Amino acid sequence: MSSKPKVLIPYKLQWDVSDHIPEWEQLSQHVDFVRYRMTDAEAFEQFLPTSGIEGLWVTDELFSCLGGPTKFWDYYPSTLKVMVVPWVGCDFIDGRRLREEKGVILCNIGPNAGSSVADLAVHLVLSCFRMTTFWEHCFRFVASGNVNDTRKYLGSKESEWWDSQEEPCNRNATVSRACFQFPAMADIANGVNLSQNFKVGGKLVDTPSGKTSLILGFGSIGQSIGKRLSLGFDMRVKYSKRSGPVSEKLLGYSAEFCPDLASPKTWHDVDVVVLSLPGSPHTDNLINEQVLDMCKDGVRIVNVGRGSCVDEDALLKALESGKVNSCGLDVFKNETTQVRQDLLMRFDVTALPHIGSTVASLMERQTVITLQNIESVLVNGGTGVFPVN
Repeated sequence: MSSKPKVLIPYKLQWDVSDHIPEWEQLSQHVDFVRYRMTDAEAFEQFLPTSGIEGLWVTDELFSCLGGPTKFWDYYPSTLKVMVVPWVGCDFIDGRRLREEKGVILCNIGPNAGSSVADLAVHLVLSCFRMTTFWEHCFRFVASGNVNDTRKYLGSKESEWWDSQEEPCNRNATVSRACFQFPAMADIANGVNLSQNFKVGGKLVDTPSGKTSLILGFGSIGQSIGKRLSLGFDMRVKYSKRSGPVSEKLLGYSAEFCPDLASPKTWHDVDVVVLSLPGSPHTDNLINEQVLDMCKDGVRIVNVGRGSCVDEDALLKALESGKVNSCGLDVFKNETTQVRQDLLMRFDVTALPHIGSTVASLMERQTVITLQNIESVLVNGGTGVFPVN
């Protein structure tokens, strides 16, 4: 009797695979799941070449602990047939090269995370329009629960930099201080006309309802975002998609295809730009100074795709000038090291730590899909349910 194919699952402190479900138990009869507790890169390099694994289950901790699978390219065993990713984004590795040079199939979970990411995108859109990050911080930590005191910032035209209290200890067990930007109080003594200046720190507080959105990246996630914005907020939806337009009959809502990102007509009337793009040379710094110049003053930027898609220097400059009213970011350029503080310490930025698909209900679903990819390749000799290379 032939031995079962082995699938390596590297972990260190967190086990995020749903090994309690029936699908796991069923596939375990045909596949040997190898739990590998990571220590350091050298030990992993020594283990891989002779491991005899046919599958590599990519985990979050493979990145946080060892820097990701690409670092070990030269150590993949010749037996490796499939690399399975229990999320959507696979730009951490060259999938085409993986297939051509190593003969390894790369699979993700397809459209199954779309709903969760779209939910978060809507939250960020709302936050950008309603300035909820400012309001919550003000209510909790500045006004100390006094509702009336929070209103003193309405009508303010300027912001100022405050020296923060000591931050929690960082990884090096040191204590640091930081400055953060916060609106100045409105000039109440001379009267404030809120009907003409409903702003905090010069940034407009408004509703997304009836406004215009532009969605960059109109795959399953982008289409789910468009559905929520169109049907939930009566927003006009414009979109860009490299492969061309999608029929409105298929979408179930009205959406305008924008064929040319170099045209000012694509950008000039947009109130919020939502990015749900993968990382690639085609999308690097897609939001840059030239693009922002084509946008209306006070545009809002939301990114749930990849941090590489936004030129953060240009974004900060536009936030400071008011060209960008506010932004909502779930992804950043330097997520594996340190996200820049001058973005995090602004009242007009809603910042989240890449949690687009981080929900309990998806944990089990992503395991099921990953198991299906493994079964397709290693048991049935197929190419995976959701191959990406």
